[in-house]
Amino acid sequence: MDETIKRVALYILPFLFSLCFHEYAHAWVANKMGDPTAKYNGRLTLNPLAHIDFMWTIIFPIITLIIGGIYFGAAKPVPVDARNFKNPEKGMAIVAAAGPISNMLLGFFFAFLFIVVKIFYPEGRFFSPLSEMLNAGILINFFLAFFNLFPLPPLDGSRILRMLLPYNAAIRFDMMTPYSFMLIIALWYLGVLNFFVYFPAIFLYKQSVLGAYHLIVGFM
Repeated sequence: MDETIKRVALYILPFLFSLCFHEYAHAWVANKMGDPTAKYNGRLTLNPLAHIDFMWTIIFPIITLIIGGIYFGAAKPVPVDARNFKNPEKGMAIVAAAGPISNMLLGFFFAFLFIVVKIFYPEGRFFSPLSEMLNAGILINFFLAFFNLFPLPPLDGSRILRMLLPYNAAIRFDMMTPYSFMLIIALWYLGVLNFFVYFPAIFLYKQSVLGAYHLIVGFM
């Protein structure tokens, strides 16, 4: 029980920040491409209160933390009006891709900070929990990136895949949305998500930490 509480305490801040950064990236890219819908709805912000969804941001992530294995969650979808884009399908795909890309960039950034703390402050009382939190941030961001790239509506990967589908196939694909939650639970239980989320996330985690270490040591 103590370990579970500790894990939740260490993961909660990087998790919320990473989710907010993910949604902010969607809103920022949409706004830059000519759609201010998210901005007008107060979603062009890093304030977690604007993005929290009770089930996906709180309940589901806590369950995955307690059970272990894959750590993921989501926030309220950012409102986007595709009619404001020159090419609606392409615009939606680019906006969707911005979320996972932002998490990958944030994962590499956390890896850099993690190695800095480990090298320069290995024994500090304050820096020990900080390094654990940064380590959690690396894992969280890579898990979020690959989870959201999974091509199942309404996840970001579905928007990218939808751009490649014929019109009729895209309509049928969208009809899966009401069943997505149960499908994700089933795929998680069956271990299918390990191949799409866990293994690539752990691979990037190891490569980012190793790369950051060699980069910093190379300048010392």
